[in-house]
Amino acid sequence: MTLRKNIISQFSALSPELQRAAEFSLQNANQLVVLSMRAFAAEAGVRPATLLRLAQRLGFRGWSELKDACIDDIGLRSDTYVSRAEKLIAKNAPPALYDEVFNAHQANLAFTQAENKQEMQQAVTLLDQAENVYICGFRASFPVAWSLYYVYRLFNRNASLIDGLASNIELFTRELTADDCVLLTGFAPYSRESLSVLNAAKQAGSRIIAVTDSPVSPLAQAADCTLLFSVDSPSFFPSVVSGMGLAECLLAMLVARHGREAVAKIENAERYLIDSGAYILPDKS
Repeated sequence: MTLRKNIISQFSALSPELQRAAEFSLQNANQLVVLSMRAFAAEAGVRPATLLRLAQRLGFRGWSELKDACIDDIGLRSDTYVSRAEKLIAKNAPPALYDEVFNAHQANLAFTQAENKQEMQQAVTLLDQAENVYICGFRASFPVAWSLYYVYRLFNRNASLIDGLASNIELFTRELTADDCVLLTGFAPYSRESLSVLNAAKQAGSRIIAVTDSPVSPLAQAADCTLLFSVDSPSFFPSVVSGMGLAECLLAMLVARHGREAVAKIENAERYLIDSGAYILPDKS
């Protein structure tokens, strides 16, 4: 049983003080794994002894054991890229690996499809209501963010990509307001830049959409809406295929909502790209 399920199953039997500590632990798992017991107790507004009692009540010998379980839940104790690459080489079975990779893609997409139907509608509404939309994803998450931004700009000029080019993050975060929406994408291990943008968005009161790998990721913890995607892969590196699928679905639903207005904007953008020579059409002669 995961720590989250353990807490939920025993929550009603806990004392009010332990319930407060348990609820705070569920909502702030990202802080739990990095703070000391004393520091986390101060954040939760309880005594350190309360956290120790909570851990013991949940069947752990102490707080450090509970923290270990939380780390496992979040997936921060995953194999390193190097160790996974070593296992990949040890398999030494290219034909089987070929099928295994594509089977993993299919499983990831099936999970992502089942997980996000209601949340996708909420994400569309948040983006639609925003005065400005800021999209960001760094390192391995960048392809998802860039794809979303590139296509979104075809029919929404108020979309901006926070790309970190020349350390320009503050150029965008200084503009954030409560009328804006920030969409962040990321998976474990989470990038320092994403957390910096996240904190700026929280301070500005902007609405936040997280496209991430876990409901307890630091991005999801602060989000108004979370879209989850699976990163499982037999390769040494996490997969972003289902993250790209979420981006494509989100764009399709935005266009469908705006109807002819969106189509007209896309038509203008497409005509410019063709007339300018940016797009080379096949010769039909």
